Amino acid sequence: MFRMIGLGDNIGSGFPTILNAWGEEQWRKPDLSQNAELHQVELKLWMISLMPAECTEYLQKLFGVKYNHLDKESQIILGTAYLENSVSNVRMQSILELHSTDIGHILSDFVEQKLLIADKKGRWTSYRLNADYKIGSEQYDISDIIEAEREFRNESDKAILEYIKVNGFITVHQVLDITRITTTQGANVALGRLMNMGLIIKVRRGRQFIYQLK
Repeated sequence: MFRMIGLGDNIGSGFPTILNAWGEEQWRKPDLSQNAELHQVELKLWMISLMPAECTEYLQKLFGVKYNHLDKESQIILGTAYLENSVSNVRMQSILELHSTDIGHILSDFVEQKLLIADKKGRWTSYRLNADYKIGSEQYDISDIIEAEREFRNESDKAILEYIKVNGFITVHQVLDITRITTTQGANVALGRLMNMGLIIKVRRGRQFIYQLK
């Protein structure tokens, strides 16, 4: 109505324009959220990159080797918790091209591994970094490494098993992230090789399969 009488032009185009501008600058996506308690809608405009160098350095220092073995999406989730003081499933849906269920699994795993602390408020649950995280022993026995070198046929097998030892499990998608393997078929072949060696097992978790130590 306002546009028809000349008092409003292109109503509703403001937010897409903001998103385009932020995308061109490669800044973190704006955070449009609803505060149910205060009955407010908030728009936060972050003029910082997705993963600044100081963010990565802090997380590496806090979580040690474990952080380096996380896939890109998992690192971005932790980075968001650091940069924005907290993170939620809804917020990560606006940043990552992942389904809410997949994001939920990652957040739950992080809570289980004590990387994140959950502040539960029903479906508005948020998560913050565990600033008191204790880095455990992430070194392997010399005999363990020697045996692995004897049995592994390539570097990808070593990388997969090392990732599982640090993180507890691995998925086909994560195999593609941490190795030079470029196809899901190749990832499945490598995982099958480790299963045939009796080192790992395949377990269903929700809608996906994970691979963990036997």
